[in-house]
Amino acid sequence: MSKRIAQLSLSKFADLYADKLIGPDFFITNEKQLLGLSEYPYRSDGYIIGICTRGKAEVEVNLQVYQARAGAMLLATPFHILRIYNSSDDFLCRFIVFSKAFLTENNVNSHFLESFSYFKSESIPVIYPDHHDAKMLLEVYLLIQQKLEREEHPYRQEISRSILTTLLYEVEFIYEKQHIILKSKQNRKQELNLLFQNLIFRHYKEHRNVQFYADALCVSSKHLTEIIKEVTGRTSGEWIEDAVILEAKVLLRNHEISIAQVAENIHFPDQSSFGKYFKKHTGLSPSDYRMISTH
Repeated sequence: MSKRIAQLSLSKFADLYADKLIGPDFFITNEKQLLGLSEYPYRSDGYIIGICTRGKAEVEVNLQVYQARAGAMLLATPFHILRIYNSSDDFLCRFIVFSKAFLTENNVNSHFLESFSYFKSESIPVIYPDHHDAKMLLEVYLLIQQKLEREEHPYRQEISRSILTTLLYEVEFIYEKQHIILKSKQNRKQELNLLFQNLIFRHYKEHRNVQFYADALCVSSKHLTEIIKEVTGRTSGEWIEDAVILEAKVLLRNHEISIAQVAENIHFPDQSSFGKYFKKHTGLSPSDYRMISTH
């Protein structure tokens, strides 16, 4: 699959991978190799629950790299920028993909999805359920698949939505258990790094100076930079720059918006200053990057 995707709309995702669907707002995939999504980062319009069934790969989510292996679960939202790469030849995944509108259509609480801790911007997007939990999740997935195959059933959509809701609560229970385990293994420096990374992907469009993040974390900019460098091998300033460039690359591969609009979206004062910033960190002008990344 040669097309390189930046903004992966639900309809485009469905065209590429869906096996059973109820329109573009809710569908599932059987075991697939996501070859079309491996080279460049992208952002999905929908919410994704992925289950790795075989092989291994590296999953980059908002610049953080995780190892996916059989049994691993990927939990992605429209706030995440994803890249799946370095996958083994036998790497396979199943996915459940849905829009917020599909899940909240008959729910009076429009913020229902936000109640799940794993769909928050600061959540850990790749978790490793134990064998029992992974088996249970796969069973729920297969149940959804069975219901979607009953195309003549008048309540197919309502039944599928109900099972999906059940799945979300099961994932929440699993996520809470995994989060407690991970939290217990963190020292203070690792915790500060995690807080810093979470802040970046909430504020990088408006704030590109280290001092803003240091103030928010109640530490000096010098201390923050030293700790982030110690934990990650890179400075806090480099992480901020990479977040800005990552967003710019995703936007630049969307030809429906101009380079001036990309600059405005990331809060640069004008296209010229954005162009200088982008070329300084990538060696390419925005127009050159747009050209080579879409051919």
